[in-house]
Amino acid sequence: MHASVAPLLLVALGALLVSFGESVPAYTDPGWQRRFDDVDFAAVNDFDSLTSRWYAAKMEVETPRNRLLDLGMGFIAFGVGLGLLFALTHTSSFRDLGSLQSPATKYGFLALSALVWLSFIPAEWYWLGYTLGRGDYPHWADSIGIPMYAVQTFGQAGLPVVLFGALVTLRGTTLPVKLWSRPILGRSYFVNSVLIIASILALRVLLSGVISQPFLVPSALFTLYLLLSGRAAAAVRRRRALR
Repeated sequence: MHASVAPLLLVALGALLVSFGESVPAYTDPGWQRRFDDVDFAAVNDFDSLTSRWYAAKMEVETPRNRLLDLGMGFIAFGVGLGLLFALTHTSSFRDLGSLQSPATKYGFLALSALVWLSFIPAEWYWLGYTLGRGDYPHWADSIGIPMYAVQTFGQAGLPVVLFGALVTLRGTTLPVKLWSRPILGRSYFVNSVLIIASILALRVLLSGVISQPFLVPSALFTLYLLLSGRAAAAVRRRRALR
């Protein structure tokens, strides 16, 4: 069976969920926020309490609409990301998954690592703008410019760390390598242990992204691919060096 079937099915399923979600009203009481229109903000001493009441009121009248839309877009994003990954790795059938390979060169690995890491910045920006636009935050909340700036700063500061980690992982080996190469740890016990833990975290981000934060899904998927590629490269390092 052609590998493109999986991405297409994911996109189709996501489109169905989005279509159904669009037909559902967002709230059982569309005017629920009017109860906060007369708040005298000059007299408010505890904004945390006010914000908690706002979120509690929102939860009482929310329908499954936003959850359906998020899940639907998550499936679509997963399908698109998977299609891009299959194209990058020349995966044409499900049999090819057993021999899935890392990027072909170290420079390609480093370039893809930088691109994927930095892609989290616009993904998070778009998510913040999207959730703001659909009314997920009270109107007195802090500007989304604050977390947007924090994401950008973290992304830029973390890029050298990511590239250094990639260089350490690839030291002494030759690409490409098969993602499922054994041994699981090899001689690089520490490096591979870190990469396996990071892979588990990336998988969690991917799954939570599919469910509730779809714009992060392609970045998380490619992060998982790179971490598994790095594990394989580190695992076979000594074996290839002895050839």
